[in-house]
Amino acid sequence: MSDCVAIAPELPFRSQIAETLQHASRSMPPADQVAARELLNTFDKQLKPADGSEPSTETKREIVRKVVNTFVETKGALEAAKEGEAESCSLLLQHVIADNFDTKSEEYAKLVKSVAEAVRVGGEAAAEAGRPGKVEIAERILTNSYNFFPAESPLRPAVLQTLITLLGAADDLSALPLTPATLIPALNQWSTSEEEKVAFLTHAAGVYEKAGELSRALDLTVLALERAIDAKTAEHALALALALPNRFDVDDILKVQGARDALSGPADELVDLFTKVDELAAVEKAAAWSKTNAAYVEKLGVAGLDAEEVLRKVRLIALTTLAARSATKEITYADLAGALKVDEADVEAWVIDAIRAGLLQARLSQPQSIVRVISVSSRGTRRFGKDEWQLLEKRLSEWKSAVAEARATIESAEEVAAQGPITNQRRPQQRRQQGQQEQQEEATQA
Repeated sequence: MSDCVAIAPELPFRSQIAETLQHASRSMPPADQVAARELLNTFDKQLKPADGSEPSTETKREIVRKVVNTFVETKGALEAAKEGEAESCSLLLQHVIADNFDTKSEEYAKLVKSVAEAVRVGGEAAAEAGRPGKVEIAERILTNSYNFFPAESPLRPAVLQTLITLLGAADDLSALPLTPATLIPALNQWSTSEEEKVAFLTHAAGVYEKAGELSRALDLTVLALERAIDAKTAEHALALALALPNRFDVDDILKVQGARDALSGPADELVDLFTKVDELAAVEKAAAWSKTNAAYVEKLGVAGLDAEEVLRKVRLIALTTLAARSATKEITYADLAGALKVDEADVEAWVIDAIRAGLLQARLSQPQSIVRVISVSSRGTRRFGKDEWQLLEKRLSEWKSAVAEARATIESAEEVAAQGPITNQRRPQQRRQQGQQEQQEEATQA
């Protein structure tokens, strides 16, 4: 989001109030529009005291409060006849509030949040009614409101949170792709406490998670964890990482200093399955863990994650590790079944699952019951120990021999090419050599 510069309208206070109130009245039922006009008449009397003096600051503030209440009652006054009218009037109202209240006061913040919340309510109502045009108006109003405030304003996160909530309800989160790269600079600018920033990140992550965008939810949860280590946040981040279908590590969480220490109990054991336990040995332990902690995983409340998914990922990691360690690049169905603790008849399904997850490339030979490994992704392997070094050394030697053979073949081909086209006629050099040989033979005979 880019900042915007609000152009303060050169209108007297009474005209500003009349513009905003008349706009709000057009979003009211006909009966209530009469009440709005009567309210404006009341404001006129307040603005023109009998003694001819200027209205007091408190009088103006009281009028602004009532106008804000009108916007709240009309759910952001989104029902105006013209789309552009709603946006321009919203900016005018923002100016009126800022012009009559101390922008650092709690009341100013309360009024701004009330208007933003009213727009969100109106936008969600429009989304439920299938009126995308009104939803877009609400989104633009909240975007304009965000840009109305200085970059360091503590009201920016409040308005942005309201906007994210609306986008989530309208199934339109793609319109605001919050990424760490764009969000971190904004977080550093906001003059709010770390606790408030963490609360914002947690709320935003919840909106993305509810919408099924688990990757974005994980990014925001990790940002919250980086700002405040919390066992519950770390546990939820772990669950989000494992819920992502094609993710097989928890590195993002463990990179956060202190996050690993915050995990205990079943969460601690779960991390060990993906970090400490040998990949092949982890299958049996994961099966036992999943059986014991099915209720725990369910309680984490992350869509797509259950005990069976945990076991599935451990098995796929084991399959990938077995493929990476294979010196011949061929694995029998029986060996895979034994490693994964599954029936041999199910091996092909597991290999296909690994291929779809991008963990490896392989070919299945059903007649021979063999899996021929073409390549293995590092996403499914985590350990590089003595066995892996030995395998790498062996494959490098094979590669070196293959390269040497290729070079020899190329050199041989180059020699043949240098001799020119092959014909039945002798070359000049060959004829000279033949002549010299004949002369030597004649001299010997003489």
